[in-house]
Amino acid sequence: MSGQRVRVASAADVPPGGSCLVQVDGKDVALFNVDGRFFAVGNRCPHRSGPLVRGRVEKIEEKCAVRCPLHGWLFDLESGRCLTRASATVPTFPVLCEEGQVLLGAQEGAYAGPSTLVPGS
Repeated sequence: MSGQRVRVASAADVPPGGSCLVQVDGKDVALFNVDGRFFAVGNRCPHRSGPLVRGRVEKIEEKCAVRCPLHGWLFDLESGRCLTRASATVPTFPVLCEEGQVLLGAQEGAYAGPSTLVPGS
């Protein structure tokens, strides 16, 4: 990983229990605040491209996971691993909250380009 970080939102934009859609270098990323801890994953479920940002966050065996709103696939927010289909994953992004700003790191080998908070997500 290059160590680059890009500001994607203010922490106030995503209150505890909330989520929002951000774009990083043209890619949709679902950002979640679970009890003050931020997670970021690729927004599309690999099954039928369901918008994970609209999914329900659940705690399962001390893990935070999001359930796809279309067909119920469940993804670990930390690892991106699907808990209902072992072969499926979604990309994850390292998140840092610093001075009230949410910063997203690039995936290994990825460019952390310009970001945008997508309205109405």
